[in-house]
Amino acid sequence: MQRSSEFSLRRGAHPTRDDGMCAMEMVAWLKGEEHSDEPGCACPVLGAFVRAGNDAMSDSQRDRFLRPLVPLLVDTRATAAVERARGLVAIDGLVRTLLPMWLRHKRRPAEARLLAELPPITRLDDVRTALRAVEHYATDQHASRWVLQRALEGTPAPRYVAGVVQLLRAINDSAAWTAAVALIERMVATTSAGSQAIDTPAFADGAGA
Repeated sequence: MQRSSEFSLRRGAHPTRDDGMCAMEMVAWLKGEEHSDEPGCACPVLGAFVRAGNDAMSDSQRDRFLRPLVPLLVDTRATAAVERARGLVAIDGLVRTLLPMWLRHKRRPAEARLLAELPPITRLDDVRTALRAVEHYATDQHASRWVLQRALEGTPAPRYVAGVVQLLRAINDSAAWTAAVALIERMVATTSAGSQAIDTPAFADGAGA
């Protein structure tokens, strides 16, 4: 059997494996599942994030940054609580790592520092605090505000995490994609809702701001 490292990842979904594979289609292949970009073995939150990243990257970026992560995505499906925790990991990376990176690109180092120095985002109240900070320091970053607003509304994480990739696309340099790799690895490593301290009634009920 050929190894995943022998294939280049391709943009988009594909009718058959002979037509190519995106990252999540390769996950299905490694697991021995039917051809799909939504493999049953993978966490839907990670799948949504990785599909968006796959299509935002160039061919060379995809193979450099995303393909080595594919084996890590196999057998990541977990509980709804873990999905919520992984969604908050994505929000934490968005607010405290990626938005400061974007602001530094815009030559706004003071705002970047203030966002980077926010406490870790591990529960719903932290998301509210982060949204207020983003609305003050990065009000022109509409995609990021959208992600935080959807999380506060109780939107399931698979439906909002792809918005994080809009910011990655806006930065689109090696540092940003390296940060995305680290963020995906953090999401994979989040296997317990308790470790993220977010399995609270307010978050589970989807209470808004």
